[in-house]
Amino acid sequence: MKFPALFPLLALMAFVSPCLAHPLPDVAVRAQFEQNGDWMLQVEIDPRSFQPDPNVAPYLTNADLAVTPAEQQEKLKATAREYVQKVVEVVLDPVAEVKPDLVWEFTAAENAPLKLPEDPVMLTGTWRTKLPAGSTGYSIKALPTGTLSVLYHNTALGKKVERYQILFPGENSYVLDLKTFTPRTKAPPPITADAIEAANAAAGAPDLMCALCGTTPDGGYMLPTVAAVAGIVGLVIWLRKKRTT
Repeated sequence: MKFPALFPLLALMAFVSPCLAHPLPDVAVRAQFEQNGDWMLQVEIDPRSFQPDPNVAPYLTNADLAVTPAEQQEKLKATAREYVQKVVEVVLDPVAEVKPDLVWEFTAAENAPLKLPEDPVMLTGTWRTKLPAGSTGYSIKALPTGTLSVLYHNTALGKKVERYQILFPGENSYVLDLKTFTPRTKAPPPITADAIEAANAAAGAPDLMCALCGTTPDGGYMLPTVAAVAGIVGLVIWLRKKRTT
């Protein structure tokens, strides 16, 4: 018995197995400031963030949303409203309590309109208000109760502030000065490959593979591929024995 088409298929599975999971979602926090004190705050959340394992959860697509009952859509918005309170805190200097009243809508990424059936759906909360008198600085905190990274983007007077940040739970963003619309602190030096190698060497870290994630230095996934190849080898041996019996 021959299996001419089986082995190419199994080989293909070995290489696509690392690609089955989606990239982890993050929470995007975007602020827009105008000279007259107008302030718009937007928070974008991927509904996968609500799942126990967002890395393997499927996207909610525009086609899925079209057949989602209105009651379930409202539940998703309510979940987003509760979720954001556990993930991010808005801070104004002098320190003042800020409780954004976000209005939630279903959009594509970066607040773009949903168009194609396969477009991933995001929940975007928007709050338009005036900065309180005397406000001098704006920043956010990625709360320790969150589990995903928070993206910090700002636009001032119609131009994007060049510096943005990726915050992990427990981290604070830089403070944006609300008079100059520039960061109050300098950005840290960029992380380069040479810097990572030097840090690994100083810490005695292995060079060939990340012990936790199973990745090689070039970003490849070693463990899933090795496991898949081992499975193919075992199957080939079993088939050969089957043919000789």
